[in-house]
Order: sequence, then structure tokens, then C-alpha cells
Amino acid sequence: MSAREKKIALISVSDKTDIEKIANSLINLNYEIISTGGTSKYLQKHGIEIITISKFTNFEEILGGRVKTLHPRIHAGILARKQSDLVNLKDNYKLIDIVIVNLYPFFNIVSDPKCTFDNAIENIDIGGPAMLRAAAKNHHRVTTVVDPHDYTAVLDQIKKTGNTTFQMRKKLAAKVFDHTSNYDRVINKFLDRDSGDESILYDSFSSIELKKESSLRYGENPHQDAALYQILSPKLDDFNFSQLSGKELSYNNLVDVDCAYSCVQQFLEPACVIVKHANPCGVAECSSIVSAYQKSFRCDPISSFGGIIAINRRLNTELLTKIIKKQFVEVIVTPGVDKTCLEQLKKKPNVRLIVIKNIKKRVKSFEIKSLKNKILIQTSDNKNISMKDLKRVTKKKPTIGQYEDLIFAFKVARYVKSNAIVFVKNKKTLAIGAGQMSRIDSTKIAKEKAKNFKINLKGSVMASEAFFPFRDNVDLAHKIGVTSIIQPGGSLKDKDIIAVADKHKISMVFSGTRVFKH
Repeated sequence: MSAREKKIALISVSDKTDIEKIANSLINLNYEIISTGGTSKYLQKHGIEIITISKFTNFEEILGGRVKTLHPRIHAGILARKQSDLVNLKDNYKLIDIVIVNLYPFFNIVSDPKCTFDNAIENIDIGGPAMLRAAAKNHHRVTTVVDPHDYTAVLDQIKKTGNTTFQMRKKLAAKVFDHTSNYDRVINKFLDRDSGDESILYDSFSSIELKKESSLRYGENPHQDAALYQILSPKLDDFNFSQLSGKELSYNNLVDVDCAYSCVQQFLEPACVIVKHANPCGVAECSSIVSAYQKSFRCDPISSFGGIIAINRRLNTELLTKIIKKQFVEVIVTPGVDKTCLEQLKKKPNVRLIVIKNIKKRVKSFEIKSLKNKILIQTSDNKNISMKDLKRVTKKKPTIGQYEDLIFAFKVARYVKSNAIVFVKNKKTLAIGAGQMSRIDSTKIAKEKAKNFKINLKGSVMASEAFFPFRDNVDLAHKIGVTSIIQPGGSLKDKDIIAVADKHKISMVFSGTRVFKH
């Protein structure tokens, strides 16, 4: 058998996703597989015949496996432009045609609080980047695969034409250099952080490693392009979701999903949040998830049409039936779903079902917005507010039930675009006014919405996400029949506002926390 009767693929991976499938497929396409350490054992365990690196190089691993692929037979096989380049070399050098390598998971290792400095250093990959860079440099001949998502496309081309196209190899090479540069950047940040030099400010966002997850149909409008990227580094709060049914998600869908998901995360009891255009238009928390949905929908049935529904309990058939009967919904977000619901949703292709399993978990995270060639970064608004954080500033004291409604209203207001006014009673929103240039306009809009839907606001509590600059909102709250108000305080006119509340016999508490949402 001549050296070129079979082509050669080198496989050495930490992420073993589908690696046995691509190895089997390559063998069926007349490739030999050479492999290293844990990868070779993994493939052999799956019944795949491989040639070990040591056998291929005729050189045993040394230094406890630290040196195994740094060998002339490997790098000559990768870097040779053609077979004739190897003819004058001693021994039987062979061309390597495909390099499938991904690196030690350095970032995951150092993210573990128990990781020692020495362990981190041992997980800096040396041979992997060297092979990747060599193969990517020689992309004129060599196919280099660093991302398991590319396996299918590579195999499809080889099956059709016997090889990958130059355009694909060039694209994969670019991906390699992006990957290795980000890998080096993560190591750089780690060493800077742990250098012991207190004069070095360790900034998590000195670089951001992105991975494209999918292209979107379009952006906010059809003439805008858009894509979804995952931030691999720095490590942020998870927004890992699975779409189980329905058509492709849009840019606006995802923005609304994030708003609804973030809002519903705050509640412990069964809760439902309905969002339209990145604003909650109905929120309720009660004893059952079905009741929570019904009360949320009642707040604003018109705005709920075509909205996003997020719940913090499993989606069951009873709830799904009521949702479909009451309204058109773009997306349902849930931590889990009954099997019967999936069958029902197959008949509704326009309804997307999103599962986010950690919907109850809230951790410190960051938010990023772009400004042309700059970005704004801030910590997420995850501050918890409880009764002990509230300062009663009026003569009249809220009842326990009113305190609970005030905290509920505060949680909703923080996800309503500023200026925000929220009316609540019995842990359900009665009316919401959002996104106006003046606060009194938001209050008037909420009042008119309630009137249109024949919702009585008398006896409700009112939340404002920022302080009242004038007394007009409190005067209008009195006319409406509001019994208690929550606001952050901090206005130059706080004393005047409190005096007006006392005059109207409305209790008022200061949260001490402004929650603008722009």
C-alpha cells in the first residue's frame, strides 16, 4: 500500500462532541486516523481503529505527556505543500490532510474557584495551538477544524467532491486564528490577574470572546442584518435556551424574551410576565401558574396580543390551551414543558417554545450596549428589595398586604421603560404606563388603560421607578384612589411630596433604589 492510498486525519480534542461520528465517517471515506492520549482512548472505546501518535512518530511521549505532538513527523506532515516536499526527508514522512483539534478548556478550568495556579498553568495547551496554526497556515492543502459545529459541512463536501474547497479551508483557517488569539487572550488576563502586581487593574472586559450561535432573519427591521452571539469570555450569567418548537426567532423576539425572562426570575411563587416591545404589559404572582397567566392577561389584553409570555413553572396542557384560546402569542418561555404540549404546539408553527432551565436562578451579571465604535458595560440590576429595605416616610403606615404589593410593583417597575408607573393590587398589575418623557404622562396613560379595560384602580398601590420631581403624580394618585406609593426618594422636593401624601392620607415608602430602564 502506498503512502497516499489513504489520506490522514489527525484528531486531538478536549471537546469530544460527535468526534466518534466524524472519525467513523472519515474512515468510511478512506482516511486513516492518528490520535493522541485521551482522544485515542475515547475513539478506541467506541470501536474506532486509530494509529497512536507514538506509533506514527515512532517516538514515545515524554515529560508525562507534555511533549507528544511537537515532532517533525507531525509538523512536516502538516506544513508540507505537496508529497514531493517530503521525498528527500529520511524515513517515511506522510502528508496530514485534516487536522481536527480543540484546546485544553483553560477558561473552564480557571473559572473553578478550587483551581490552583499550578493546575491552571498545566492546562495551557502548547501542542494544540502549534498544530492548529501550522494547519491553518497551510490551508491551501490542509483542512483545519476547531469547532464541532463545522463537522457536518466538512464531511458533506468531502462526500460530494472527495475534498473540501479552498474557500472552505480558508474560512476554517480564519476561524482557527480567531480561536487561538482568543485563547491566548484568556491566558493573558489570567496571568495579569494573578501576577500579584496590585498596580495592574484586572478588567474582565479588556477583551470579549464571542462565538456566533446563529444568523437571525433580520434585525429590529427587515432592512437590518442581525446575528446572535454567545459571550464565551468573560463568564456572564447564563441565557442558555432551547427552542423546542415554532419558526425561527427574530431579533425583537430575543430582546423581549430577555425582558420577560429577567422579570419573572424575581418571583418565587407561580408567576407570569407578558411582554410587548420590551415592556411588561401584565404581571401576576399567585397560587397557580394558570391563575397567574389569567391575571396577567387581564391587565392589558390588547397589548398582550402578539406578546412574549414567560412563566416560572412548567408549561402544562391546561395553561397552553388557555393561552391559545385567549390570544396570539409569539413566544412562550418556561423552565419545562409537558410532552402533550409539544404535540399541541406542532399545530401552531407560529408559536415558539423556549425552555430556560435555570429560570429561577439569579446571579450577578453584566449588560452591554453598543455606541457606534464604543460599548457601555454595567452590572445588571439584580438588587433585591425586601420590607426591611423600605423606609416609611408618611404618617400613615402601609398594611402588610400593601407592603407585599409595593415590593411586587417595584419588581415590575424595574423592567418597564422609563418613565415607569405601575399600579398593583393583590400581586397583579392593574395598569402600566411606560416610556414617556414626563412621569405624569405615564401615570395618565396607565389610568386611561385601566378605564378602557374597566379595571378599578381604587385601593391599589402605585410604584414609580424614580423619584417624583413634582406633586402632580401624588395628586392624581389620590384622585385615582391609590392607598400606598413606593418610590426611591432623593428629590429636592421630597418634603413637599411627603406632605402632599400625608394630606391625601396615602402611605408612602422610599426604596432608596432607582431602577431606570432605558
